[in-house]
This record gives sequence, C-alpha cells and structure tokens, in this order.
Amino acid sequence: MHQGPRAQRPVDGRVGALYSLRVYPAFRLLFGTTLATNAAFWMWSLLAGWLALVLTDSPFFVGLTGFLHGIPMLLVSLPAGVLIDRFDRRLVLLAAQVVVALVTVVLVVLLAADRLAPWHLLVLSFLSGAGMAFVFATRSALVANLVGRDALANAVALTSTAQNAPRIVGPAIAGPLVGALGLTGAFAVCAVFQALSVLITARLPRVRPSGGSRSFWQAFVEGLATVWRHEHLLALMALAALPTLLIFPYMNFMPVFTRDELGLGATGLGFLMALNGLGAVVGSIAVAARRRYGESPRILVASVLAFAGSVFAFAHAPVAWLAGLFLLLAGISGAVYMASTNTLLQLAVEDAIRGRVLSVYLLTWGLLPVGTLPAGAIADAWGAPLTVTILTLLAVVAVGAVAVRFPVLRRASLSAEAAGAASRLR
Repeated sequence: MHQGPRAQRPVDGRVGALYSLRVYPAFRLLFGTTLATNAAFWMWSLLAGWLALVLTDSPFFVGLTGFLHGIPMLLVSLPAGVLIDRFDRRLVLLAAQVVVALVTVVLVVLLAADRLAPWHLLVLSFLSGAGMAFVFATRSALVANLVGRDALANAVALTSTAQNAPRIVGPAIAGPLVGALGLTGAFAVCAVFQALSVLITARLPRVRPSGGSRSFWQAFVEGLATVWRHEHLLALMALAALPTLLIFPYMNFMPVFTRDELGLGATGLGFLMALNGLGAVVGSIAVAARRRYGESPRILVASVLAFAGSVFAFAHAPVAWLAGLFLLLAGISGAVYMASTNTLLQLAVEDAIRGRVLSVYLLTWGLLPVGTLPAGAIADAWGAPLTVTILTLLAVVAVGAVAVRFPVLRRASLSAEAAGAASRLR
C-alpha cells in the first residue's frame, strides 16, 4: 500500500484548507482526476435530464432516466467493494473511468447520426451509472492510501470539494454549450473531460491489495457483517440512507422546476445548478479547514435537517433568485453532511476492509433511484413542488427517529470511539 510522507500533526482540528494538497503529491493527482471526472458527471446529469425532457416531454421519463443512472449503485456497489479490497485500486479506478468515457462517446455518435432513441438513453444511462459506481467507491477508498491518518478529515473534505466544484463549472457551461453547439457538442465536451480524467488517473501510484485471501463470497459477507456488528457504523449508514432516499431526488427534477415552475431554459438550469454547486464547495471547504466539523455526529445530524429545510424552501420559491438562494443553502448543508459521513466512516475502519465498508455506504446512494422513480410518477400526477414537499417532510421525521434510536449520533465527537474501533474491524 502506498503511504504518503510523514507530515506534521494538525493542531486542534485547525488545518489549512489545502493542507493535504500541499503535503501529499499523490493526493494532488487524485484531486485532479476527481475534478475532471465530476465535471463530466455533473454535465452528464444536467444534459441527460434535459435530453430526456426534449425526447419525451415527460417528467416520468426524466425520473426513469435518473433511476437507471442511479440503480447500478444499488446493484454493483457491494461486489465492487470486494474487488477494491482485492485488486490494485488504481487499476480498478482506471478501468471504470474508461468504461464511462466510452459510453459517452457512443451517445455522441448516436446523437450526431440522429439515431438516438429514448431507449438508447436509458441503456447508456445505466452503463454510465455502473461505471460511476466503481469510480465513486474506489476513489473514496484511495483517499486513505494517499494521505496520513491525521490529514484524513482534511483530505476527505477536499475530495468532496473536488466533487462539488465542477457543479459550478459543469452545469454553468453545459447550458451555454447546448445553445452554442447543441446537445451533441455538449456531450462531446463531456467526453473530453472524461478522457482527461483517464489520463490523470494513469499517473497515480499503485496500491497493493490488502483484503486477504478469503473467497469472494466470504469477503462479501464480511463487509456486511462488519457494519451490522458495530452500532456507530450502522447509525451512520442509516442516517446516510435517508437524504438519498427522500431529499436528493429533487436533483432529477431540476429541469422540471426550471422550465415549468420558474419559466427558465437550459442556461437558467445551468445557473441554478451552479449556485447549488457553489454552496457545496463552501460547505466542503469549511469541513476541510475545521477538522471537528467532519468528525462530529451532532453536526452531521444538524446538516441533514438543514439540507431538508433548504430543499423544502426551494420547492416553494416563487421566483428564480429566491430559488437560487435556497439551492445555495442546500449545497452548503448537503456538502457538510456528505463530507462528515465519509470522514466518520473512514476513521472507523482499517484499510483491509475499507473498500467493502465504503461500498455499503455507496449502497445507500443506490436508494436514490428507489426514491426517484415513484417521485417521478407522483410529479406527473400532482406536480414536482408537492412531491418534493412530501419527501422532505418525511425526511425530517425519519432523521429525528434515527437520532433517537442511535444515541451515538447525538454526541459532539466520535473520534475516540472510531479510532479504537479501527483496529478491531476485521
């Protein structure tokens, strides 16, 4: 396993926001490939939703496209975790990114030839989602291989920044690109970003597997059993599942809100998503600069509640500027929630099982299409605002119930317990 240089211990939870980038060269490469990959990912998300709406004029089909892009998280995340712990993580990441890039090239060719049918978009969305499921899980596991433990919270938050910063640039340029180059040209630019991520990933150091010699099935079961046996891991997984199931589906209906509720076009959609991405960058940098933000279960719970409230307010915003403000707040609170969850999980496991535990976390992201598909049907019948209202109110109630069930989530810090558990999670 590659280890970064020994670095000075951060003091009292305060580190420079760019600490891991300054100290660990390999992490800088991972940060770079994350920027490129996520620029393409957010462009794809916006463009595919807009293309689905253009092809069918159906909110349900928009939801179905999001469903098929997200469902691979549910189907392949656990097997992916076993592979991540058994093979060179750099090669796993590289292979997954090549698959995602090829899928986008196929979509561009079909669009250019005017041969794209709605079912093509559904199939390609599924294949792209399968590749991204491997990308997300492998990249998360690699962070701990490239930095020291004391820098882990900072590195996780910086990775979250690299995931969210493209939400400003990607959607902001995707809308104008559609106007200037059409959907074909916009997807071609998306493919260029994906190719760039492949080139950067190829320069990462090799990471030798440390997952042991158990059979595939034994290793698979071990990951699930580890989470089930440790209450703090189970609590984090339960809390992580709720926003994915009940809050994040609003993202798939952004084209519907933009066009039908706010009267904006593709450029307006890009602007709104860029504001959401700006908020996410602000939230991620805050966690990167203040270590305790990423290591506090109490802050984690508060951020989820704030996220639900911001999305609820967005769904009822009567004008575009107010909708943008609430999306900015949703981005901040959502980023704090994601960075905190990832940090707490990373601190609580050792490297030999890290990929499998993080793949269980990724499995919670597989619930996004589970929430998106019925939400699309409700939106077709009653409208997107009422759908998002119902989901966010359910989220607030469910988060409260989980916090009551797991007292560990009401603590100011989980650091000591997580550090002690790391050596026992085998």
